[in-house]
Amino acid sequence: MDAGKLSTEKMLHLSHVILKGLQAIQGLTLNQPANDVRNRLLAILRDEMRRDLQLENRARRKITSQRRNIPEGSPEWDILFRKYYEEELSARRRS
Repeated sequence: MDAGKLSTEKMLHLSHVILKGLQAIQGLTLNQPANDVRNRLLAILRDEMRRDLQLENRARRKITSQRRNIPEGSPEWDILFRKYYEEELSARRRS
């Protein structure tokens, strides 16, 4: 797992924190049992992590399709990765 990725335990913790935050909002009533809401939050977090991984993989494929080898971790690789990742993210937002 990449250092920037959330573990299952961290996603579980985050779902609890978000749920507590929602429950603390005055005037907000949950239409579902709290555990159902927390499970839905967890599913959303997992889906977002999956989508993020897809964007990363597309950016990596663009880098590896270059005519010359660009070593991962090099400054050039990092710049291209950020550029291609942002392009993929923008395309996802437009669709």
